[in-house]
Amino acid sequence: MNVPERLASLRDVLGERRLAWLVGAVLALIGVTALIVSCATTGHRRGPLDPADRRGQEIVVCGQLFDIGTPVVLWSDPGGYDAYSELPRFEEPARDADGQPIQRRRYGARSGIPADVAERVATSGWTTGDLRRVVRQFVLHYDVCGTSRQCFKILQDKRNLSVHFLLDVDGTIYQTLDLQERAWHAGNANDRSVGVEIAHIGAYPAPGHPVMRSWYETDDQGLRVRFPRWMTELGIRTPGFVARPERAELLELEIHGKRLWQHDYTAEQRQALAHLAAGLHRVLGIPLEIPRDPGTGGVLCTALPKDDAQDGLATFAGILGHWHVTSGKTDPGPALDWERLLSDARRLADDD
Repeated sequence: MNVPERLASLRDVLGERRLAWLVGAVLALIGVTALIVSCATTGHRRGPLDPADRRGQEIVVCGQLFDIGTPVVLWSDPGGYDAYSELPRFEEPARDADGQPIQRRRYGARSGIPADVAERVATSGWTTGDLRRVVRQFVLHYDVCGTSRQCFKILQDKRNLSVHFLLDVDGTIYQTLDLQERAWHAGNANDRSVGVEIAHIGAYPAPGHPVMRSWYETDDQGLRVRFPRWMTELGIRTPGFVARPERAELLELEIHGKRLWQHDYTAEQRQALAHLAAGLHRVLGIPLEIPRDPGTGGVLCTALPKDDAQDGLATFAGILGHWHVTSGKTDPGPALDWERLLSDARRLADDD
């Protein structure tokens, strides 16, 4: 039976009015379906993506792509930084007695995980659902290197360490490992955390510290980063990008009882970090919370206790500074605006 014959048959059974209503309802349903499909294929999506849909703003979690709405360069991309490699990236490798390159692994497997998760991972690998039960923390570092290229050179070639993400001065995020891996970046927090190294020269115990004076200068548009002459290869992905602190004033904070000063991060870094935090919240459920000082209600400026089962490092879930992991670190320093990061990340998570 062809289409006109089917319509005539339906007209006989339903009558003109009911047929018109039925056709209208079907067309409305088609319209809603099309709208849903359109919404699912524009903007960045919560669920995993087909690799064919990749557009350069996705992170990799358990082998799946998740769009976080800001530029991401993967370890497998041209210009990416590959922490899976067991050889140096920029320098000649050391060689053994036979002249063969010495290879070193710079990451490991997550340990201390629930028995049922460990069994599934051993037989069939990680799933995002299993990883959500294990990864509860997002640790923020500054790299004291100035650019992501220099940071990866130090981690990969010099220190045999790793971190999941590098955040460059222009806001480009580099992912070096799948988040299922245990990167070597934050000691006791490694098994349950994801880490990011933010490109910045760091914080110092005096506002006129020589390092800050040598790394910053003023031009006709204000304060800017002045990269040292020896750093001829910056590796910044945005051509001609000039790195400028978002806030012009020098920022200070007491961390572990010591007063420190730091120039601000760039606006591009702040925005990208919020997208990354929101993405980790959506994909892994990492809470958009920070350790709070019980007295002031602001960010806690000391390390979390390691032996407190109720309110310590092992049980905290959310966004941490490296200084919350150990009293020997002060990153990400006074310049990290914790409340704004939470506000921006929560807005992005809600918008999605």
